[in-house]
Amino acid sequence: MDKNNNREMVTQDDVARQAGVSRAMVSYVLNNGPRNVSAETRRRILDAIRELGYRPNQHAQRLTRGTHAARNSIGIIAGGTGANLIERPYYSTILANLFDQAQQLNQHIRFFSFFDALSDPVFFNKNIHQEEISSLVVLLPALILNQPEQERIFPQIIERIDTILCLEKSIYGLPTVILDFAGVAQLAVEHLIKLGHKRIAFLSLSDERLDGYKRTLAMYNLAFDPTIVRQVEGSNMLASAYEQTVSLIQESPDITAIFAANDEAAIAAMAALKDMGLAVPQDIAITSIDNTEAAAFVRPALTSVNVPRHKMVDYAFQFLLSQSVHRVSEPASMMLPIELVVRDSCGAKRT
Repeated sequence: MDKNNNREMVTQDDVARQAGVSRAMVSYVLNNGPRNVSAETRRRILDAIRELGYRPNQHAQRLTRGTHAARNSIGIIAGGTGANLIERPYYSTILANLFDQAQQLNQHIRFFSFFDALSDPVFFNKNIHQEEISSLVVLLPALILNQPEQERIFPQIIERIDTILCLEKSIYGLPTVILDFAGVAQLAVEHLIKLGHKRIAFLSLSDERLDGYKRTLAMYNLAFDPTIVRQVEGSNMLASAYEQTVSLIQESPDITAIFAANDEAAIAAMAALKDMGLAVPQDIAITSIDNTEAAAFVRPALTSVNVPRHKMVDYAFQFLLSQSVHRVSEPASMMLPIELVVRDSCGAKRT
């Protein structure tokens, strides 16, 4: 339980006493002025805010009214950066759908933030509180695990917010709308193998897609060759995938197919192959994951495993709303259905 639920509202005077400064100094830090505050004084004030759980006075009325005021309010936090989320068509679609669905269901998105922002104790105490939000949706949770602050901050989030839902991958044992990354990789790679391909390169991301790739090769008694697995940069997806494809073809000209971790990497690979004078699918077949809108419009049209992003958001709100009506102490996670959408990019049959 949040320790501040069992005590009187923490004030700026309390923070000032804890930090050993004047109340004015606390105000300057909270309001970013009008006077400058030394780095050492700012650190002491922020430490005091973190220790006491101070929240701005604007929340006092909401505290006295209890959680009723926040029962339709949802927070969204994401791992990584804008390059991982907002600039990626797959994830930006999910985020847009969350806002659209919330509006249709009379739910209010109170805030959207990247996990890094929660290291600011003022922001954390203002937003991560049961009188501010009733539930929290976590995007790109796997990237949160890579951030050094998560071991300190995430347990505090779980302590304060009763209803938390992860999308794609569970962390801290939280309920999740699960995307089986290994399973989607298996669908894409198995399709290429059944077309006759034995040398299948992989433009990879750092997750379970690699496990699915390896597992599928083993199922068909094909050797795993780490030299034709190239990791692409999530923050520089298109350029990275293009460069890795050029390198692959130069160093391993015997590959006959490429499995790309997502549509962006696949489309960049197709551009690289064309620039190198190779044709898709006649020379190199390609499959990928996501089935974003671009997959149907690029030429040749891209074979991709469909991840139902709209259904992911539907499941998310079904969970959040059901928890608000009839809370389950240990809710089950949900597995997203997946299917391979076969288009022109995989059409070469090689022996």
